[in-house]
Amino acid sequence: MRFAKRSGCSRESTKSNIGSEVTGNKDSSILNSLGVDRYRFAHIGVALAWAQLSMMLATGLFAESPNQQDRIRDRLWLWTHPAGSYNNDFIKNRSKKSSIEPVDAVQTMGLKNAYFIRYKDVPAIPFDAYYVPFKQLNRVTWSLTGASGVTSAEERKHVLELAEKNKNITNFIMDDFFHHTCHLPLHWLAEKNVTFPVTLTLRPERPTVADQLRLVQSDWHTKDYRSKGFVVETSADGNTFDQVASGELPNEAAAFHDVPLPEDPFVAIRIRLLNTHDAEGSAQSCGLRRVELRHDSQLIGTDRWRGKASSQYIHHIPWNVVADEATVPMPASLTPEQLAKLRGQLELEGRRIPLHVVVYTHQLVPRAAHHLRHVDAITMWTWAPVVLKDLEDNLTRLEQLAPGKEIILGCYMYDFYEKQPLPVDLMKQQTELGYEWLREGRIQGMIFLASPICDLDLESVEWTRAWIHDHGDELLPIHTP
Repeated sequence: MRFAKRSGCSRESTKSNIGSEVTGNKDSSILNSLGVDRYRFAHIGVALAWAQLSMMLATGLFAESPNQQDRIRDRLWLWTHPAGSYNNDFIKNRSKKSSIEPVDAVQTMGLKNAYFIRYKDVPAIPFDAYYVPFKQLNRVTWSLTGASGVTSAEERKHVLELAEKNKNITNFIMDDFFHHTCHLPLHWLAEKNVTFPVTLTLRPERPTVADQLRLVQSDWHTKDYRSKGFVVETSADGNTFDQVASGELPNEAAAFHDVPLPEDPFVAIRIRLLNTHDAEGSAQSCGLRRVELRHDSQLIGTDRWRGKASSQYIHHIPWNVVADEATVPMPASLTPEQLAKLRGQLELEGRRIPLHVVVYTHQLVPRAAHHLRHVDAITMWTWAPVVLKDLEDNLTRLEQLAPGKEIILGCYMYDFYEKQPLPVDLMKQQTELGYEWLREGRIQGMIFLASPICDLDLESVEWTRAWIHDHGDELLPIHTP
């Protein structure tokens, strides 16, 4: 979302709204608020007065006017999907099914703005015909990565073309951008059903002496990728390897095995994994959580070492076992480099469209910063309702993790974690905190999720609808930078 710093509203949208108001009734109070008094308007001529008005609109002066503050409703959005998106999943056990279309849901909630996220490849490309109802909304944020983080170069290209044709597309959103395993510790993993032995070779920046090697077993959430027998080899020239140790890793998550090493300089160390603890029918593979080396009981820094393996599972590269966790970007739909390139493509016909991203509170870790520096706004979501008790702390964590970024609070109106209705007291808690932060200027907006539950007569939805009705027209305070 792009908001004028002082007035808290979009300069472009404000121009459009006020311009139509002046054209419609030419009310003298509007002229007065823009600095054009009636006497002057009458005596310098209509053309000249309207020229002055046009100039003020063009330069955005009225965006600085205290009379043009945003209202609460201007900063509220409904998260939308195609009709019926949840019927066979999150709400499949409910007798009543949802059939409401996205724009209808927005309007029944008393809102004017929508995030639209493609869901399970619906709608199909191209989106032009599907977009027609969205033209009546004030602001639309359209997904560049859809639900579950699905994206493609073809989809992104078409969304950019859609935004060129529709000026009310004011932002882009990347949904489920960080992968579901991003909160887990770093691992190197081999492919499933790998052929043994599997080799992992590590090379330091310079010749190194170590007297102890620690191998840390995988603690993967599925309880497989457990390495078993191993052989350790070192090389003084980088080409010829000599065996210096062997053993077997325990079949326990994150268990470790210490191996003594000869105190001879090496330029490469190779670990050959011979087999797996994995039960038949599981990954039948191997992996390591960490590799550590010590000399005289002192840990040797390895975050600049290079790693190579004979097999690796997507996103779980060999370097992970020696890297400083904070230096490794989280697995995501795009790499930081791809994201930076994409952001550079969002200048469309003289207007730059901001890039938003979904971040769940369990993803508020330093590894996320590699990607977050390349976005304009962050939508923060609490997936499990029990964690809403930490909402204030999590907002502070996000502010520290991504200073200066706009933050939009995501509010679930349903318990998608347990697939059941959300208690009204939890809906009230997150909404009223968001209301307080919005008035304080700590967040720039709130999103209510989602359209495919807006016609199910849920108490949390009805409470939210009433809250929007009661507070939507309140003016927001002006926060000067």
